[in-house]
Amino acid sequence: MKTMKNGMYVLLGLMFMVTTVNCSNKKGAEKAADAAEVAAETGNVLKVSAPPFTKFVVVTVEEEGLYKEADKNSPTLVCWSESDCESDYCETIYQWSDQPGKEGFELNTDMLTYEGAVYPVLGEEGDFYKVCVYNKWCEIESAYIPKASVADIETAPVNAETFKEKSEGFYFGSRVVNDGKYKGVVISDQYSEIDGETIGVGVLVDGALATPLIYQIDAFLNNDLKEDFVIREEEGNFCINYSDKLKATEGEDGTFRIDLNKLTDEQIAKFVEEVTKKKPEFVEYMYLFPAKGPELFYYKMK
Repeated sequence: MKTMKNGMYVLLGLMFMVTTVNCSNKKGAEKAADAAEVAAETGNVLKVSAPPFTKFVVVTVEEEGLYKEADKNSPTLVCWSESDCESDYCETIYQWSDQPGKEGFELNTDMLTYEGAVYPVLGEEGDFYKVCVYNKWCEIESAYIPKASVADIETAPVNAETFKEKSEGFYFGSRVVNDGKYKGVVISDQYSEIDGETIGVGVLVDGALATPLIYQIDAFLNNDLKEDFVIREEEGNFCINYSDKLKATEGEDGTFRIDLNKLTDEQIAKFVEEVTKKKPEFVEYMYLFPAKGPELFYYKMK
């Protein structure tokens, strides 16, 4: 899965992350499978599919594997990492434990889940749930986890109220469009020492924030820029340069960030119109769990 950024960031303080079934569980599993399979497009301006997840579970044991089949004797999901990587971005390979490793890579760890990890449910088979394990680095869609190792967890809707509190450290600001053609669009600004600044263009849909990965844009301050900002595509990814007219106050760490409150309605429209020229494929869905905070899940649009 090719992405622009290692950007699994969440709102800090306000928040903290198809099927084989047996006959007895077929009805419920098929419902979840159908939701994942058809995930019909909604009327939102980004044309992002409605979230395919209707049920979530949280791990209640200290360690548990993610299994290839609904059987604890089946292979587990494992991760291989580059052996001699000195970069911030080391290649990782996710595969099943019965597959041979790649030369130059070492087994990092079995993909044991941890207590408190949350997974979307895609179906169920006997004593196992089939859960979504997609992420920015793992292209394997699903794995099985024993029902005895998890419990149901409830969600709360993500809406405009969610973004009213500014959270230093991850999202430095968010701008929610509350009316008009682009109602429900959320422009967010996030920063990390490794990745720098990223501007995300997402949309509120069915109680979640959906942000296509391709709409997470590398952002750079350019004091020589005559326009307020310029969005361009480079090697399949978007990036943006913005002028000092849109610059926020310099942070204590000496970094500069865009001030989303300075964007006009016309500039927000330009953001949306530019990025939506490229059809989204992988989508990051942010859900809010009252008992835990926010979690990010990933899905490939059908």
